[in-house]
Amino acid sequence: MRLVIVTLVGLMLMACSPLTPPPAAELTIPATYSIPVAAHGERVIEDWWLDVADPQLKELQAQLVRDNLNLRQAFLRLDQLEARQRTAQAGLFPTLTLNGGGRREQTVGQNGENQTSTGRLTLAAAYEIDLWQRLRHRTDAAELRLLVGEEEVRTLLLSLSARLAELYFIGVEQRAQLDLLKQRLDHNQELVRIIAERYQAGLAAAAELYQAQQNLAQMEAQIPLFEITLNQTSNAMALLLGQPPGHIRIERTDLPTLSNIIDIGLPASLLRRRPDVSAALLELDAADRELAAALADRLPRLDLSANIGRSVTRLSGGDVTGTFWSLALGLTQPLLDGGRLKAASDLQLAIRDEKQLAGQLTILTAIEEVESALLAEQGSFRREQLLEQQQEMNNQVLKIRTENYLLGLTDSLELLRSEMAQLDVRSQQLSNRRQLIGHRISLIRALGGHWLDDELPPRTAHHKTR
Repeated sequence: MRLVIVTLVGLMLMACSPLTPPPAAELTIPATYSIPVAAHGERVIEDWWLDVADPQLKELQAQLVRDNLNLRQAFLRLDQLEARQRTAQAGLFPTLTLNGGGRREQTVGQNGENQTSTGRLTLAAAYEIDLWQRLRHRTDAAELRLLVGEEEVRTLLLSLSARLAELYFIGVEQRAQLDLLKQRLDHNQELVRIIAERYQAGLAAAAELYQAQQNLAQMEAQIPLFEITLNQTSNAMALLLGQPPGHIRIERTDLPTLSNIIDIGLPASLLRRRPDVSAALLELDAADRELAAALADRLPRLDLSANIGRSVTRLSGGDVTGTFWSLALGLTQPLLDGGRLKAASDLQLAIRDEKQLAGQLTILTAIEEVESALLAEQGSFRREQLLEQQQEMNNQVLKIRTENYLLGLTDSLELLRSEMAQLDVRSQQLSNRRQLIGHRISLIRALGGHWLDDELPPRTAHHKTR
């Protein structure tokens, strides 16, 4: 008993100066963005697509969570991390094992044959005293990686949700462009008819007629392009929803108008809102715990073991029964291992420092994505204003030519060309508005958040039947 007490006291004194990992470099984040931002813009709401009042998009987003195959795989990876976390946590508790056995044998001696029956039942317990928090560090690392897995699921959900919304509005634009193209074709066909009549009357040159026919043919050639893009978009959406091609049809034919300005806050808010940034910070913390555990592997280990049991031996001369027990304290200190443990700790140190750089890169990437998306959105807003001015001028010209046509001061050719110019600008507006919506989606995705978190299954039932 004195030896046990002395050993424990010695180990406790050693615990006062264990190997400590060098601190990781601190992650830095700029205080402000490098571009001016709106100070009083609207806050980003989680279910941002509800602003466009589109019931089909809302249903598609919910279906995405239920049926996307990438997301379901991510849930299963999360289950694996949870199992690893439970495995690591089990090391903190004692193990208890029940062993039993029996034996019957016959031997031959001077007195003839002897039969012996032996039975033994043992209860064995083992426990490692976690002096240097080696087991606790590894358990903490496993718990942190489980949290990393949850943030990675959220990151994937953000990307998939944004991709689905982008595809949806691309499809809406293609349908709107097709409808507008039919109007433009009607006007071009009428233009060709008028120029042909003027050509036959000797009032127009052949080159003018050929040019009009060429423009008509070029416009008709755009129809398959819009249809191909619409079909490809629908098929890509079906894939996101875990369905074969041809199962998605976009109903909407008009693009929503965006007029609000998003308050992007400060770069520090990305640490709270972006799950990939949270995952990088958690991964760094987990690597730091693994490094501490690797350093603790180089320190002594103290193990307790205990056994208690009962044995029964049946002999020719009578039974021998009794209870037995044992209590042992084991001390293990690595002395020579060829540098294996030192190499293992150096490996974890390099991994920890790599995670630190990865975290810094993730933060800078997040800031770059916000600024790039904001600049793109601002550019689309400016272009939309210019196109609106151009449309207003076209409307004025069309109004004047319509009045002159009614008064007989101009012919239908000039009036038709003004109408076509108006439709051309409208086509540019559709394209720009869809790009603006795409930039807004990119901005909201870059700002992060917890979209559709309420739709996610609980961690104990990740999309699998139990």
